[in-house]
Amino acid sequence: MTDSNRHYSKNLQIILASQAKLKEYSCKKILGKNPIISLGQFGVIFPKTINIIQGKKGVHKSRITENFCALLLSKEIDKPFLGFKKNILERYAVLYVDTERNQAEQFPLAIQKIKRLAGYEIEEHPPNFSYVSLIEIKRVERFDAIKEYLDYFREENSDQQLFIVFDVLTDCIGNFNNVSESMELVDMLNDLINYHNVTLLCVIHENPGNGSEKGRGHLGTELNNKASQVMQIGFEKDNKGNDTDLIRLKCLHARSTKKLEPVYLEYSEEAKGLVLASSDFVAERMAQKKEKATLAEIQSWIQENMGAEMNKEHLMNNLIAYFDCSKRTVEERLKELVESNFLTKEKHGREVVYALTIPF
Repeated sequence: MTDSNRHYSKNLQIILASQAKLKEYSCKKILGKNPIISLGQFGVIFPKTINIIQGKKGVHKSRITENFCALLLSKEIDKPFLGFKKNILERYAVLYVDTERNQAEQFPLAIQKIKRLAGYEIEEHPPNFSYVSLIEIKRVERFDAIKEYLDYFREENSDQQLFIVFDVLTDCIGNFNNVSESMELVDMLNDLINYHNVTLLCVIHENPGNGSEKGRGHLGTELNNKASQVMQIGFEKDNKGNDTDLIRLKCLHARSTKKLEPVYLEYSEEAKGLVLASSDFVAERMAQKKEKATLAEIQSWIQENMGAEMNKEHLMNNLIAYFDCSKRTVEERLKELVESNFLTKEKHGREVVYALTIPF
């Protein structure tokens, strides 16, 4: 039987067509796509890719996303947003899909914020900015609803680079731990970037608990595997593991470029949004993170635990164990406390004893 008479299944036809396309492309010089969004000389978000912004609850995931949208919509062609710049040679249509915020106040306020950042009045309707909420759609029906709307949106904006935000993506399906639902959504996202002029930015929550850098559920795992850029936003910690007010945006994974250096931000009451943190502010907060067993902490521990006096070896061992710090650090702190007359240091035979100074 000749090839012309042979019947091929639909899937085999797709594979063979793909094979022919790969043969053609593999023999041509491949010019990498210019990034849509850059930071300095490095690309951050590239055309026709899946990108992630992830973080714990309350770490400004939506605010950083709003800045990316405003950057692409900005009336000022070359204006940077938080240090990021756009490719000014492209025309963009931005779609913001929200799944969490109420429609009476929270989401409209976010839309207004994007408009203002982009240089528009809140009464204006930028022609290349669309926004929809899925909050009134039953969770189990959201996948089909968004799939239908995306087809409509693409037809309406076929001549532009489409930038689509899902905030948050895990709410677009019934169960983000369900393997089949997760894979169906990821497959749809892959189809969008492979067959259309679409770039995706997906906001997802991280699993709760300190130290976790994993997006929630099976969907978070699968999406991470497919993403070209995974960015994490969160608060820097102090030396006790508590959140400071310094916000760090860092790259966890980059497929198309080197991993970027962290961007440090802070929330500004005046701007009602995120701004770049000053170098002094960053240095001050990072010093809090590095410093262990501060003088005040050692002093407080001694007041609560030492009693009237304690020999040096016992005191040193207790402080090193409690604060998980070096012997040298404890020795320096004790020396400062003696010099400030908070403690006395005396030799009783071969033993060195520290005692609280009256009236402490």
